[in-house]
Amino acid sequence: MVHTSDHPPAHVHCYRGKKLIKVRLSDFAVLIREHASDKDVRTAVMIVEQHHDRLLKAWSAFHGEEK
Repeated sequence: MVHTSDHPPAHVHCYRGKKLIKVRLSDFAVLIREHASDKDVRTAVMIVEQHHDRLLKAWSAFHGEEK
């Protein structure tokens, strides 16, 4: 999920129940991990990598280009 009122760096929030994983789009670094297992993190990063172009386009639509 790309939040419409968010802040740089470009990142997405991945939710599953009470689990949250925040992944930076430039290098797929995990910025926040709450209640998530290592497997959850690997899965979230894999999904973000697979949909990177679409997610970065959504981020840019809401927040402009990352500098």
